[in-house]
Amino acid sequence: MASEERIERMLIDKLGGGGMCVAAILLVLPAKPQWADGLDHLGRAVVLIGRHQLGESPEAHEVVELILQNLRGGGCPEMVWPIAFAPKASEAIAAAVDGPAEELLLHGPRGTGKTHALGVAAVINAELHRRAGFPGPFRVLWLHDTLLSASVKTGRSLELPMWGGLWTLKDDRRVAVFSLAGHELLLGDFVGCQDASSAERLRMAAHMILAEELIASLTDGTGITEQQYDIARSSMLRLETRRRVTMSATNPGAPETWPAVRFFTRSQSSTRLAIQIPREDRLTPEEQAELERVFAHNPTLQRRLAKGDWVMAELGAAIAEGFDEHRHVSSYPLHPQAHYLCAIGWDGGHSPSAVMGQNLGGQIQVFTALNDLHVGVLELIERQVLPWLQTHALWALAQYGASLVHIIDPNMATPGQATITESAERIIVDKLGGTIIKGPVRWPPRREAVLRVLAPRHEGGRPPLQIAPGPDTDLLVQALSGRWFYPTTPGGQTDRSGPKKPNSPFADVGDAFAYLCGWLLGGESMTVAPQEVKVETDFCIGGPGVGRW
Repeated sequence: MASEERIERMLIDKLGGGGMCVAAILLVLPAKPQWADGLDHLGRAVVLIGRHQLGESPEAHEVVELILQNLRGGGCPEMVWPIAFAPKASEAIAAAVDGPAEELLLHGPRGTGKTHALGVAAVINAELHRRAGFPGPFRVLWLHDTLLSASVKTGRSLELPMWGGLWTLKDDRRVAVFSLAGHELLLGDFVGCQDASSAERLRMAAHMILAEELIASLTDGTGITEQQYDIARSSMLRLETRRRVTMSATNPGAPETWPAVRFFTRSQSSTRLAIQIPREDRLTPEEQAELERVFAHNPTLQRRLAKGDWVMAELGAAIAEGFDEHRHVSSYPLHPQAHYLCAIGWDGGHSPSAVMGQNLGGQIQVFTALNDLHVGVLELIERQVLPWLQTHALWALAQYGASLVHIIDPNMATPGQATITESAERIIVDKLGGTIIKGPVRWPPRREAVLRVLAPRHEGGRPPLQIAPGPDTDLLVQALSGRWFYPTTPGGQTDRSGPKKPNSPFADVGDAFAYLCGWLLGGESMTVAPQEVKVETDFCIGGPGVGRW
């Protein structure tokens, strides 16, 4: 084993001062990457942070070789601080240091060291940046939801003993500095994206972008918006470096949150990579069991924070009891049939919704669920409903919508404030034609219609509800999967007198679905188109024109 006294003397001669002069990052990788300095006694790749300060003299190469010889022998010199990472975290760090991906997402349960992986990836990039001849310090924009979160979460993580005091927090804990032997290698500017003044720092020039907790796991609220994320990424264009990369870490949330859509759903390319850090990577079996026990009271949080699954949050008691995506969402495309009436359930307001379906031989099939925020029914019709019908069911618009039936929220018949001659009901008839039927005012019949169509029964050997797969029905599937729910009283009880409001767009799409189901459940005369446009005053389960609510 190389003499530690000799290493210490040479480091002091080269760098001056005391303290930690070099950090040895130890990564479990399949093979030694080109940018690593060597291997230790366990075959881990070694990256010596601070090597650039030694220069390229024969003495510098000698001290590096002595350090590596010491590590290969299972030791570590006193002035060298070792920091080791588990296999999957090592893989993520390597991808951030060298690889085709320009954007990386680390996701997994709590306690898997994602923050540490972000920090060390930035440190290695900073070292290689200096070795490549670029000037320092290496600048990082480190995104968080708030500066408070940056201080108490990331700041405290960087102050843990594993880092050996190499990080210091300055400027009221808004800047993280990584230093060796008194020399600043990396400056990380914390940005609180929900703090108006701090968010302005998104435009600061940087060599690398780090982002913590893109979504709030407890509520699916947005910690960092996609727009803020992209603005920060554009800040890397002004500074030269060997590699521009964005690295984010988050606990899993709902499958429809923007990080999941960006990294899992959209057309993928080699520039975007998601890496799951499993709990086995860092946690012992006892720690894993304890994490599950902590969240045992909440199955959603247990799956997200203890197991690392991307699942929808349980925000309240689900209205659509019995909904099963595997059972009720078709495995093949569904298309409207021209010889059946085409029904559209409507919900109005400034988050209007239209859900279209048919009763085909006793089975209700839903083809699309459309919604638009901060607009009126006219805009929804012109932007989405008409284009959809013209593409998928042009026949339904023939003969002044003779094959169309509109089941509307009764409030949509109320004239608008601009003119008493105009209402959402009138706009629907003018733009689409068809028969107008007013849905029930009270909640119980709408609820019963939904529960009946989701009941565990079969119509002629088929489930009573099938929803077309794909983006046209995503909002409805999300609503029925739990986004459409009952509110909870201050005492913790479920209030089943009506859906949670406001809760756009899910409550609006759910209400439109309820109106649609209530009418389609009648099942009578569904193949006979009405001969003229008429207005019914009400309906009930049992068919159009049969009884009243």
